[in-house]
Amino acid sequence: MKFKETLDIYFEKLKVYSEEQFIQKPDENSWSIGQVYVHAILANDHFFLKQAERCLNKEDTHKGKGRNNRGRVVFLINGFPNMRFKMPKSAAVTPRQPESIDSIRQKLKRSLELAQLVERRLDGFDRNEKTRHPAFGHLNAKEWYRMSEMHFRHHLRQIRRIEKNLES
Repeated sequence: MKFKETLDIYFEKLKVYSEEQFIQKPDENSWSIGQVYVHAILANDHFFLKQAERCLNKEDTHKGKGRNNRGRVVFLINGFPNMRFKMPKSAAVTPRQPESIDSIRQKLKRSLELAQLVERRLDGFDRNEKTRHPAFGHLNAKEWYRMSEMHFRHHLRQIRRIEKNLES
């Protein structure tokens, strides 16, 4: 699936939620749908695409290193396995609740624009310029870009679980 197609699903889903549904948590230990959006947008803008830009700009990159076994599997299946992941405690942050659906819509548009800027720079990129992903090894700019789209797709599963939980 292409980046824009994946984000289009997020945009379409925004049309069906009320503000209350968007911030409702299935239980005290779960995230709301809005928090999933906040997390996915922040990860896209401030982690995945920043790493892609570092590779494109040759900023503090590594050559000769590659993906580890988990990274190879994720790219082989073109997505994260259908399972829940726990963030390492050092990186685990509960996302704040969004201000509103409209604020998220604007941030999602900005995320798409940032992704498109990176995508336009991928023609002729140096695939040997890589930075380290904490779980998947060293990735180049295109792999970081693809990882961001996979991450958005992965969180669509979480959103669907929350939707089902809130319906029951």
